[in-house]
Amino acid sequence: MIKIGVFFGGVSREREISFSGAKTVSQTLNRSLFEPVYILVDSLGKFIKINPVQFEHKAISDFYPTQDSIPKEYDEFSPVYIETLEDLTTEKHREIMEQVGTPIPTESLSEHIDFALLMLHGTFAEDGMLQGLFEWLQIPYSGCGIFPSSFSIDKHLQQVVNEKLSLGSNRKYHMMRKDDWRNCDRNELFEELKSKLGLPIVIKAPYQGSSIGVSILKVDDLDTFTKAVNTSLFARQISKDEWTTLTEPQRKEYVNGLMSLEKGIGLPVIFEEKSLLGGNLGEQIIYSPIKLIAKLNDFFSYSEEDATLFSFESEDMVLFEQHLSGKEFSCGVIQNENLEAIALPPTEIITIAQVYDFEAKYLPNASQKRIPINIPIDKIIEIQEKCKEIFQTFKFDACARIDGFYTNDNTIELIDINTLPGMSPTSLIFRQAAEIGLSPTDFMTYLVYQSLNCRVHTAKRPYFFRTLFKKLEAELLDTDYHKKEPVALFFDKDTFEEARKEYNSVASEGKQNPFCVLLKEENEDITLYKLPVSFLLKPNVEEVIQNLDSSLHPAISHTIEKAKELTDFFVKDFVSVPQKIDLEMLNDMTNDVIWLPKSENNEEAAKSKIKKQLYEIGMAVVD
Repeated sequence: MIKIGVFFGGVSREREISFSGAKTVSQTLNRSLFEPVYILVDSLGKFIKINPVQFEHKAISDFYPTQDSIPKEYDEFSPVYIETLEDLTTEKHREIMEQVGTPIPTESLSEHIDFALLMLHGTFAEDGMLQGLFEWLQIPYSGCGIFPSSFSIDKHLQQVVNEKLSLGSNRKYHMMRKDDWRNCDRNELFEELKSKLGLPIVIKAPYQGSSIGVSILKVDDLDTFTKAVNTSLFARQISKDEWTTLTEPQRKEYVNGLMSLEKGIGLPVIFEEKSLLGGNLGEQIIYSPIKLIAKLNDFFSYSEEDATLFSFESEDMVLFEQHLSGKEFSCGVIQNENLEAIALPPTEIITIAQVYDFEAKYLPNASQKRIPINIPIDKIIEIQEKCKEIFQTFKFDACARIDGFYTNDNTIELIDINTLPGMSPTSLIFRQAAEIGLSPTDFMTYLVYQSLNCRVHTAKRPYFFRTLFKKLEAELLDTDYHKKEPVALFFDKDTFEEARKEYNSVASEGKQNPFCVLLKEENEDITLYKLPVSFLLKPNVEEVIQNLDSSLHPAISHTIEKAKELTDFFVKDFVSVPQKIDLEMLNDMTNDVIWLPKSENNEEAAKSKIKKQLYEIGMAVVD
């Protein structure tokens, strides 16, 4: 069995989203093929092998660092990460790591795993650095290699290359370094940008993911502009009036907000102080929230100047872009075994907010997703072709997600590339892959398989990678793998969430081939529908019921045909649209049923009748 190192956490601001992805892997990875080894990468870059029991927590900060290792002065503040602890010695750091798992020296990783499944995002993960480390250690890893990873994280470089090659974007933009921002005439810069880009202006941190550090400036206001730029640089300017009018509890609340990695700038911070004569007195690193409050209190006791704080992980540049109006989309791209790109159906993203930011991506009901995007079929195919072109031109591997806009003047603008798409339960890549028949478990198997295939073709010493790839290929081609017994998973409108969880649980065990049957109630009658896996990934059961009798969108039919060879390799019994079935048809499909509906005890109830009939035709029913 192949040992899969599931790497999550990391140094970046997206560590908690990474934790969500690792949880998803723990629920979906095929355990008949793979043995998962969960490895937390802490925010100081250390590797810790942990027990999956830690996934019961909501966040990494809930269990690491452990509560008894956090000084009492932090009690009123959260989240607290390991880099926030001051005067952390090597011995103390190791002691804290050992409280949650087993520290693994970097050079020893290959003794614990055969393959690295990367659930990390952002800096030091999605930018080629971790990929380079695994290349050096000769450990095969998931997703893209060093060059496409480093290219995709650099939004500025993407703009320059697209401008030169006319691959995907015609937007106007402007770049500025942090030092230039600090020394420029900000009113003059604002006027220049309004003239060049117009309003609204999109202001970005160019090396972040998950829309962290992104603002859309709509108002013609210098103060709002300044705050937006500082947000992208992960900086804060605090005026004396702003600070001194706060009560002590409000000051604690303010600093607690600063500690958020998504909305604040995080700790530690760099406090910059200038002398009254204009010289720089130096930079002071402040780890503790209590010490930061004390420093601000002291500073404003003698200074009328604004206090300037920079994140320890601050950006060096800020990117200004022309705002696009239209329909936002995201398009996953995968590959077949011959390394030919296959673009999945692009998803239209409909947000309540003005920007598809961190919260819109990851909070429930913060945005709506429509597959495929609601535009003419020829334009959908054009989006897919453009995304494939980017994928192939820059030698992407296995999987990537490309975001863009279908603008109000009917043009296609590609705006961002993600080489390690999020794998949380709401992830777009899962929903798009489901449209061609891949369940989350199938997709994770595909990702390991195709990533190994890519490493065989790109590694400098591919012999051991090829051996591992052939081993997995043989297991997937084994007739026993494809002869798993089918099991029908019955659910109703009240047990949709339970059906999703049960489906993933059964699929990940790798012993049975689950399919879902919806009991749709109409008056006192019940109709049975065998559902495609894509329906299980819809956001709610209402959308499932609304689409039971709808036909397949031509763009999805087109994509299914393009992906047929890949789907046939990984999926047994692919169903693309809901099918009405009766118990006689069901009897030809399976002898086993998992029953989820909470039926009444009354045998005359419609659902109870169905259940009784299942027993009568000899079905093995498990509640």
